[in-house]
Amino acid sequence: MDLALVNSIGLHHSLATAVADLVDNSLDATAGAIRVRFLLDGVAPIALQVIDDGYGMDSLTIDKAMTYAGRRDYHDTNLGHFGVGLKAASLSQANTVLVYSRAYGASAVGRVLVREGDMSSPRVGELSAGDAEARLAEARFDFAGGTGTIVEWRDVRTFPATTDNGEQVRWLDGAVRDVRNHLGLVLHRLLDAEGPQVFVDSQNIRTGELSAARAVGPIDPFGYRHSGDPGFPAELRLELPDGSEPVSARAHVWPPRSQDPGFKLGGRPGEDAQGLFVYRRNRLLQAGGWCDLWGPRPEWGLARVELDLGPTADAHVTINPEKSGITFSSDLRRALEKATCASTGLTFTEYLQRAAGEDKRSRQRQRRPITVVEPRGGLPPGVLDAYQNAVEFQQDTSAVDIVWRTLPPDQVFEIDRDDDVLALNLRYRKVLVGGPSLDTDDAPVLKTLLHLLLNRYFDGSFMGIKERREIEAWQTLLLAAVTAQTEQEQGRA
Repeated sequence: MDLALVNSIGLHHSLATAVADLVDNSLDATAGAIRVRFLLDGVAPIALQVIDDGYGMDSLTIDKAMTYAGRRDYHDTNLGHFGVGLKAASLSQANTVLVYSRAYGASAVGRVLVREGDMSSPRVGELSAGDAEARLAEARFDFAGGTGTIVEWRDVRTFPATTDNGEQVRWLDGAVRDVRNHLGLVLHRLLDAEGPQVFVDSQNIRTGELSAARAVGPIDPFGYRHSGDPGFPAELRLELPDGSEPVSARAHVWPPRSQDPGFKLGGRPGEDAQGLFVYRRNRLLQAGGWCDLWGPRPEWGLARVELDLGPTADAHVTINPEKSGITFSSDLRRALEKATCASTGLTFTEYLQRAAGEDKRSRQRQRRPITVVEPRGGLPPGVLDAYQNAVEFQQDTSAVDIVWRTLPPDQVFEIDRDDDVLALNLRYRKVLVGGPSLDTDDAPVLKTLLHLLLNRYFDGSFMGIKERREIEAWQTLLLAAVTAQTEQEQGRA
C-alpha cells in the first residue's frame, strides 16, 4: 500500500474518535462487554487499552487485521467499512500498538505494530503465544467463554507531556469525559438494556489498583421528552432521479432552552448541533451540520434531521475513514433540498421556518426572577435540567465550567475569570467526594452550592475590595470545614 496513503489515513482522528473505531471492531466481534482502560504510572497516563469479550482472533485472522491490504468481507450488520480501522485509528494516536487475542478453540496470539516516523512503513512483529496468554490473563477482565481481544496503545502522542500531577489528573478527567460522551453519542442506539456494556476505567500499574468503572450511557440527540413543535417529528419524503431510496429521513424540533445532554452535546450550546445526524447500521457517523446544503443559522438551532443510510446509499454517500464526515452526491443534496413532510406536505424550508419560529417565541417568554451565570461542565444532567427550570441565565456572561485543579493548600476553590472556570482543589477531592473518583460530575451538592455562592463573581468585568474580602472569607470558612471533615474521616478510620 502506498506509504503516503498509509500515513494520511486517520489524520482527522481525535483520541475519542480513534477509541470509537476500536470499539466498533469489538462490536463487530459480537462483544457483550467492552472496557476502555487508561494505564497510569501513578497519575500519569502511559498507555490505553480497549478490551472485549468478542469472538477473538486466531493466527490467520490477526495477520489480516494487522495488514493494510488485508480487507475482510463485511456483513450487513458490521460497523466496519474500510478495513483499516484498527491500524489507522491506533497509529493516529500511538507509535506502538500491541494486540493480544484468543479465538474459540485456538491458542492465544499476539502482534505488535510499530511506527517509527512518517518516512517509513509501520512494521508488524509477532509475539509469543505464552506472552499473549499471560497478558490476557493479567487483564482483570471477565472474558466470557474464554475468547476476546486486547488492543493496547503505547507511546501515545496525544497524552500530556507535563510532569505536573494536577495537570495530568485534569487531562485524564477530560479524556474520560470526552471518550464517554463520544461513545455514548455515536453508539446511543446500540447501548440499550439488551445491548453491549461499555465501561471506562483506569489502572495504576505500580499498585494494580483499578478505579471504579464508569459506564457509557446512551446520549440520544433526539431524546427530548416533548417535541418543541406538535407537528414534529415528521417523516420526510425524498425523490431521486433513479428512483432509489438511499436514505430515510425524519425532521425534529427540539424544545427550546433544553439542558438535556442529548441537546447540549459535549456540553456545547445545543444550537451548535443543528442539522443532519447521519446513521449507518444504527451507528452515528455525523452529528449535526448541513453537509453543504446550507450554512448554520442561529434561528435554526432547534432543527435536527435523522438520516438513516440504506443498502443503496453507497452510490450517493461518501464516508470518510474516521467515520466523522459525510459527503452527498449532487442528486441526494437536491432531493434533500426539495424534501417534503409526508404527513403535512410542508417543504424543508417551511420546516426550518417552523423551528425558527419556536426558537423566537421561547426568547420572548417571561424571564424568571432569579438570574445566575450558567453552569456548563461538572454537574450531572439532572442538575443542569433543574437549573433550566428554576432560574434565568445571564445573557451577556459566558457559561462556567466546574472542574478539579491542584490549588495551593490554603484554597478550597479558585475563580478563574479568564477561562470561565470555577475550580475546586484537587487536594481535597477524595475527602469531599468520599473516595477516589474519575467522575467529572461528582460532588453535585457541593458544586451546586459553591456555584450558587460564587457565580456572581463571574458577572461583570470588575472585582473590587468588597468582593475580594468576601472571597477571602468564603475561603477561610470552607477550609475550616474541609479540615474538620478530614479529621472526622480520620477518626472513623
